[in-house]
Amino acid sequence: MRVIAGLAKGRQLKTPKGSNTRPLTDRVRGALFNILSVKAVESEFLDLFAGTGAVGIEALSRGADRAVFVELNRNAVELIRENLALTGFSEQAEVFQADVLRAIGLLAGKGEKFDLIFIGAPYDSPLLVKVMEKIAESELLKPTGILIAEHRKQHQLDPVYGKIELYREAGYGETILNFYRIKNEYSSLPGKL
Repeated sequence: MRVIAGLAKGRQLKTPKGSNTRPLTDRVRGALFNILSVKAVESEFLDLFAGTGAVGIEALSRGADRAVFVELNRNAVELIRENLALTGFSEQAEVFQADVLRAIGLLAGKGEKFDLIFIGAPYDSPLLVKVMEKIAESELLKPTGILIAEHRKQHQLDPVYGKIELYREAGYGETILNFYRIKNEYSSLPGKL
């Protein structure tokens, strides 16, 4: 697994050995950031269920100002910190070892707001929907922000969670990326980034 583009392009990232962590493949990560394009530049990025940190690190490599990583697994948190050190992005990152639902509450309580939020929950976990609902209730996503939910093809997500709505879906084999935004006056129009 490597950083695909930007300042740290080509850097190999450490991956867990024999764990349950399922990093987003280079192919899907590349497609994700091709869709996001310049939205990553100067963004505040939140990587939930961060695993190896590859998605948030890719955002930093492509010009994000800051990334916050949330991961419960202690070994994965150490891996994220090692990967941040390998790529030189430690100063632009915060890493929290915490339950994602609890972390959302803490970050919202601190008044944090993000341009891009990526949710890479374990496949088929009921936590994904709970996290979507909790983010929709909070102010974590900026009004022009984008929330991306990764899930397995067989696990359908609702088109609307509170104030956020689906506006784009992209599929890569078993992996689906759903793109949500806050509802606005253009909500009925099919959208692209």
